[in-house]
Amino acid sequence: MTGLSSETQKLPLSPAPKRFKRHRSQKHLPYDVVEIIFSYLPIYKVMRLGTASMRFRNSWVMNRKLHFDKDFAKGRGPVEIARILDNVFRQHSGSKIDSFRLYFNHDSVESKAENWIRNSVEKGVEELDLDFGQGKEPFKIAFDLLDFESIRVLKLTFCELNLPLKPKGLCSLSTLVLNKTPAPNSLIQAVFANCLLLENLELRHCTNVYHLKISAGKLKRFKELKVVEGNDLFSVHIVAPSLVSFFYRGHFSKLNLYGLPAQLNLSGGRLAPAPLKFNGPPAQLKHVILCCPPEKICLETARTKILMSNLVHVTYLTVTSTFLEGLSQKYENGDLRAMEFSLGNLKELTLIMAPTSFCNPFDISSFIRNCPCLENIVIDMGSFSFRCGYYWEFHAKKKFQEDSRQLKLEFLKYVTLKGFKFENPELQLVRFFLETAIILENLDLITSKNHLLQFGHVVAQVYKHCFLEWRASPKAKIVFLNEKDSPIQFS
Repeated sequence: MTGLSSETQKLPLSPAPKRFKRHRSQKHLPYDVVEIIFSYLPIYKVMRLGTASMRFRNSWVMNRKLHFDKDFAKGRGPVEIARILDNVFRQHSGSKIDSFRLYFNHDSVESKAENWIRNSVEKGVEELDLDFGQGKEPFKIAFDLLDFESIRVLKLTFCELNLPLKPKGLCSLSTLVLNKTPAPNSLIQAVFANCLLLENLELRHCTNVYHLKISAGKLKRFKELKVVEGNDLFSVHIVAPSLVSFFYRGHFSKLNLYGLPAQLNLSGGRLAPAPLKFNGPPAQLKHVILCCPPEKICLETARTKILMSNLVHVTYLTVTSTFLEGLSQKYENGDLRAMEFSLGNLKELTLIMAPTSFCNPFDISSFIRNCPCLENIVIDMGSFSFRCGYYWEFHAKKKFQEDSRQLKLEFLKYVTLKGFKFENPELQLVRFFLETAIILENLDLITSKNHLLQFGHVVAQVYKHCFLEWRASPKAKIVFLNEKDSPIQFS
């Protein structure tokens, strides 16, 4: 020990830190423990482990999660996938299958897919996710394949299902997702008649849906409904007292949450009822997301009023700027009038600005004026830019400035503007929030990805002077965020 004194060499050395020692017993876990561990992994990952270790060579035969989804199908053709699945089900020796997911082109080999589904449900499968979107025709599922009480989650893509009334199975179903699948009224009625434990229903681009009727009056657990408009969808009738969350993607002109009486058209025939209606505003409805593309027709004022009357209990609302355009001022008997409504329970609003929208700052302030209890506002502008024309310059701008002077948002604490570009209408919107939100705590301005504004000392001081002068809340913090630059905060 060169360089150390004799006294130092005699001092007792501190014991080295103990290292974790792997016991031999850990190499021999009980077989049932190994089965449980590998049941949490997708089967193809377990099979890879088997090629690396003799100990795990046959562990996949007990796997409970047979996931042959898109990730598995990448780089594999139908013949190879069929060979692998035939081998898996032939050698599978586990007593239980929790979930079976399949992404497969069933053309000319429907019988094989039927055998895989049958084998999984016979072992008490709880989740079935079947995607046959690669095929030329929908995969026809005989009901006897699903006539099992164990199924709780059923997701079907490009399938055709005939569900008789009062079947023995599917009584435990809690989640049903139909995507690009024929969903005639008879099928939907059978679902609500038989699946009394249903909680979630999602219909995405379904066909053969002309007048969708959701009759969930007897279902106490039904809480979430998602409808993505298909080409055939014309109307939706909803009876769902327990509904909490509603998602709709489609044209705003098809929305009417209460229902209008049928009207006579010019040819003497009768128009169909209003496209979307609830039997009274659902008292439990708290979360609503309405994603509507731009409209090519003028929306009916009466229909829009009924829509708003059914959102009175909503707490969290997400809408596109097209939705706000439908609520803008309209001429009635020669006078330009604003629509009267009140969303007194709304606390959080997310507004997604459509790039082709003609929404202006007054449309936004007009809507917020009718939401007196708002606490959090998020506006995602993305690539949207305000295209303020003559209507804005000669009418809406003056009304917007009046709102800034008169309106007081007594509960608003947080405002986030995403895709902020420092354009003049955007700055006016910032001023509106700073002047009207009397207890504002945070205003976050997140610049767009392509925005190259660099904050110099002079520029920062100009914005700081303006923003601090505008704010009505002394404790409000204004923060600029950019992906490349560090945040700049004014307080």
